[in-house]
Amino acid sequence: MTVQDASSSLQGKAQCVPFDWVSDDESSPRAAISVPIKINGKIVRLQLDTGSDATILYGHVADHAGWVSHGHKSFRATSLMIGSTSIDRPEIYIASDMEEDARLVGTLGLPELMGRITVIDYPRQRFCLFSEADLPAPLKSATYVRADLRHSKFFVPVAFDAFHSDAVVFDTGSSSMPLIVDLDTWKKVTGLADVAHASTAIKGTAWGKQVTMSGAPAVGTMMVGKLGLGKATVFTDGDQPTAYADWPFRAAGVLGNASLWNGIVIVDLTAKVRFGFVP
Repeated sequence: MTVQDASSSLQGKAQCVPFDWVSDDESSPRAAISVPIKINGKIVRLQLDTGSDATILYGHVADHAGWVSHGHKSFRATSLMIGSTSIDRPEIYIASDMEEDARLVGTLGLPELMGRITVIDYPRQRFCLFSEADLPAPLKSATYVRADLRHSKFFVPVAFDAFHSDAVVFDTGSSSMPLIVDLDTWKKVTGLADVAHASTAIKGTAWGKQVTMSGAPAVGTMMVGKLGLGKATVFTDGDQPTAYADWPFRAAGVLGNASLWNGIVIVDLTAKVRFGFVP
C-alpha cells in the first residue's frame, strides 16, 4: 500500500478535519499541528500534542466563552467534536498563565484520543479520529508495531545500532525534532562526545520556557519496531542532561513528527494499542 492509496481512503471522511502547520517564527515552519476542535459549539484551534496527558485551554479563553468562572482550574465540556467524532463530556483544564493567540488557544491531549484510532495524514494535512469499526480498509493493512500505554503516555519502541528502548513517547508536540533523548543516550547514538560538537541547534519555547536543543545525525537507521524511518537528526537539551531519566516513571525520550512528515501515522488506542505508519 502506498501513501497515496492510504490518503485516498481518507478523502471525504466526516471523521477527518484539515490541520494547519504553525511556525515558531525561529527555525521551523512546522513547529506545531493546529487542529480545529468544536467545544460547546464553538470552534477553537488546539495544538495536537500526544505527549500531553490533558486537554488544556490557555489564558482566559474558557471564562470569556462563559464555560467556567474566572479562577477555576478545569471544567467539563458539554460537547467536544473533532469532525463528526464526538467526545463525551471531557474534562478540560485551564492554564491561565499560558498565552493564547489566533493560531493556538490550547492543547489537544492524549485522553481525548483514547478508545479510538487517530490518523495523521502529514502530506495532505489531515487529522482523523475513527472508531475501530470505521477505520478505512486500506489503513487496516498498514504495518503496525506493538506499543505501550502507561502513565497517560503512548510509548513506541525505537532503535539504532547503539541504542534500543521500548520507552520512547510518541509526542506530536515535539514537532520539528525527529527524536529527543538524554545527553548520555545522545552521545551513544551520534558518536559525539559533547553538545559542543552538535551540527545544529533549535531555539524555541516549551510550556512558556526558552530552550535550546542541540542536534546531530545519528549513526545508522532509526527503527520503530520493524519500521525503518531512515537517517535522523537526534536532539538533546544540554541544560537538562537527564530530563527523561528524572521522570517519575521509565522513559527514554520522545519521538516527534519530523521523521514522519512524508507518511501517514496511525495511533491505535483501542484494546490493540499499536503504532502504524504508511511511508
